[in-house]
Amino acid sequence: MTEEYKQFDSAKTDKIPIVPGLVKHISGLKFTELISIIVIFVVSLVCVVFVILFTTGKPTVVVEENVCVTAACLKSASYVVGNMNKSVDPCKNFYKYACGGFTNNNRLDSETYSKTVYSKLYYENEEKLKNILESPVVNGNDHSAERKLKDMFASCTNSYLKERAKGYPFLKKILPNTGGWYVLGTWNSSTWNMQNALEKVHMDYWTNAYLGLEWLLTGMTGRKGSSRHIDYSGMTMYWWYYLHNEDEKYTQDLKKFMRTVGTLLVRDSNMTIENSTQKIETFVNDAYGMELKLANLTAYTYPTYDPHADEKRISLRDFTAQTGNVIDFTSLLTNMFREAGVNANTKVIIMEDDWLRQMVDMVKNLGPDKNRMLNNYFTWRMAQRYVQQLSWEYVHANREFYVDRYGIPQFLGTWYYCFYNMDMNMGDALSSLYVKDHFADRNKQKVHEILDYVKKALSDGIVQNVFMDRATKDLAKEKIMKSLDKMGYPDFMMNDDQLASIYQSLKISRTDYFENELNLNKFKLKDWNNRLRVGEDRSRWVLHTYDTYMEYYGPWHELIVPAGSVYDSKGNYNVQGWWSNKTKLSYNTTTNCFIDYFNNKTMGPFAIAGQFSLQPVPVNGRRYAREGMAIASGVKLAFKAYQKWTAANTIEKLSPGTGLSNEQMFFVSYAQSECFNRNDRYAYSRAIRGSVSEDIATNSAMSHVREFSQAFRCQVNSPMNPAKKCNLY
Repeated sequence: MTEEYKQFDSAKTDKIPIVPGLVKHISGLKFTELISIIVIFVVSLVCVVFVILFTTGKPTVVVEENVCVTAACLKSASYVVGNMNKSVDPCKNFYKYACGGFTNNNRLDSETYSKTVYSKLYYENEEKLKNILESPVVNGNDHSAERKLKDMFASCTNSYLKERAKGYPFLKKILPNTGGWYVLGTWNSSTWNMQNALEKVHMDYWTNAYLGLEWLLTGMTGRKGSSRHIDYSGMTMYWWYYLHNEDEKYTQDLKKFMRTVGTLLVRDSNMTIENSTQKIETFVNDAYGMELKLANLTAYTYPTYDPHADEKRISLRDFTAQTGNVIDFTSLLTNMFREAGVNANTKVIIMEDDWLRQMVDMVKNLGPDKNRMLNNYFTWRMAQRYVQQLSWEYVHANREFYVDRYGIPQFLGTWYYCFYNMDMNMGDALSSLYVKDHFADRNKQKVHEILDYVKKALSDGIVQNVFMDRATKDLAKEKIMKSLDKMGYPDFMMNDDQLASIYQSLKISRTDYFENELNLNKFKLKDWNNRLRVGEDRSRWVLHTYDTYMEYYGPWHELIVPAGSVYDSKGNYNVQGWWSNKTKLSYNTTTNCFIDYFNNKTMGPFAIAGQFSLQPVPVNGRRYAREGMAIASGVKLAFKAYQKWTAANTIEKLSPGTGLSNEQMFFVSYAQSECFNRNDRYAYSRAIRGSVSEDIATNSAMSHVREFSQAFRCQVNSPMNPAKKCNLY
């Protein structure tokens, strides 16, 4: 394999990233999702660590017969050693041992709140994409996806037209259609209808108020299916910030943000408003008060247990009736998804049943000022959604709020905001231009080769699994063999006509950015309806070709798609109970072991503005246990895949100057893919949202992998080799 991979150590491939793959979205997993997550994780992990071991080319100078001294090996070893802190005992804190030098090598500046291996690569790709977006249109026909993308980008970056328009687009194109606004006096309480306004807010202006609506393709066995989710939403900040005294500064910043936007809208309306200051203050109190009520509900309610279960699904008619018809969920979803055939009998998944029922009761009991409060709340939700599309003063109000929350004095700026907007809304078009400019097909085969070893290791791991019975093991192996491997890019990205058909219904003007945003709303709604109507398209890719999550070939500076089970990413893991009761029971025992383990972990402590003491955040073991189990299992299975490769090929030469065996290098390579540096505000924000930091995730995974302890000869009961280990997949 050493000789086979030498093509990657060339000047040409430095400019040719292989496309990356699947983001880890693992929060709230059910036990039936675990195998899918493990497959994704294992392929990603192997792609990270194999390459450091599979060095390139033959040595030109022989120093020691078993040491690799090619340029690629030396470069790789230098990177590894530079990020390590060898003064740390790997059996006490492996993450610090492997990543102790990363912070010094990757300092944060005034514009950066976080650096990771993947973010660094993504920023490199951004430069390539910037050149693409700013280059002249090649395919300029009316239906060209390239033309629509570049016209959309040009309209977004046209600051002159935004400055001329100020807040006018929001005042004239949105507010009249939702019943006007209390502050301007264009709203009439006696004629204003909450239901009509709520449907406009969601359908036409793509804004979450009270609740979030989304589809999820379920891919049930034997049929194409789709599900509709109703979830909690409708707050500017994460609910935690509203309720904790240490975050009072953020709540005051939010009120200031609301007040500034309200004042700007009054100014740009060119209307004479009596008592405008008092009315703006009422607007702020109503909008903030409503979000505070929602935050309190979120803190003291619990997610629906196993919401995807058939017995938990409920028809829109029944749910509307059971919640007293305060909000007509039937009307909301049937109007939104009419083209998909949604009707009163359609069953939906209620992700937060307790929260939604209490939210409805809260709305019902708002009192005599209910309509005014709701009008101000809806207006704020839409203003916050569209403030970035208006003139600089609105953007700056958002900027000040952003800076206070994340602790950096710089904001995204117009170019980055517009780029992320294109990434979010026209990702396929951007991906197509990227692969045409930066991709080499020859790299795909090497990725498939690695994947084959992973599948074999995963299949063998199923045979040895301790909590699956025989019938479940057979089904699991069948799923692995039927999984879709998505490498590089989908074929349609090279076909201009096929790509144009995706954006056929999207109308884009080069000079009216706000109208383009509203047209994007219509386009996305049509796309949602189409996916619900047609069912799951297993060939559709979840991410874009230039993303960089989890798939970095360190020494080659290349990216890879590890999509061993992309087909499961939207619901095939929710198949009809393919785990037996015995397997479920054994699995739950293992899960509880991980819950107990993570409940003893704490992130931080973090230095927060306005607080004299450091703020620790405990890990929520119940929420994180399944992800932690998947990561630990992935490390183990990836190591098994590497062992299978070495058994079938020649033993790899050692990495020069590291003093590490290949087995030790394997684990160091994985840990270094998780190195990070963040400021405390951003790290704290992630922690309270339930995102477990990489140092805890890495050490926790390694401490449950016996092969790691053997490679580093860690004594039993050392921090990285506890006597009690949870069973792995």
